Amino acid sequence: MVISLEELRKELGTATLGFDETNGTTITAAEARRMACNATIIPWVLGGDSEGLDVGRASRVFVPIQRKALRLQQKCCQAEGCDMPPEWCDAHHFKAWAAGGKTDLKDGVLLCPHHHRLAHNPAYVHERLPDGTVRFTRRS
Repeated sequence: MVISLEELRKELGTATLGFDETNGTTITAAEARRMACNATIIPWVLGGDSEGLDVGRASRVFVPIQRKALRLQQKCCQAEGCDMPPEWCDAHHFKAWAAGGKTDLKDGVLLCPHHHRLAHNPAYVHERLPDGTVRFTRRS
């Protein structure tokens, strides 16, 4: 279940069962509160400094909690025009780890297998657009 603290506190707020509105079911905040009474709740605080979710250069691979956070933030493959669901995507370092990239949320990007291969293909360059999506261009 995904719900912001603000929505949880509202009488008419909504929550989502699943990762997002597209792939999940919307329920009321009241239903979410009732479900929470009988469940183990693991709150995630996203949007701050993401402490505990950034490992820098200590690890090359994204750990499961980072992958979950990326799925919550990014909702689908971040390649321009691609809507592959986040569950089918790989976590990729936007700046290659071998080139000094960090295993942090701000450097992590979800890419479907096709776009992940393009990101590692020397025939292509990729750039992050202002909206966070990634544009792939074939080298001249």
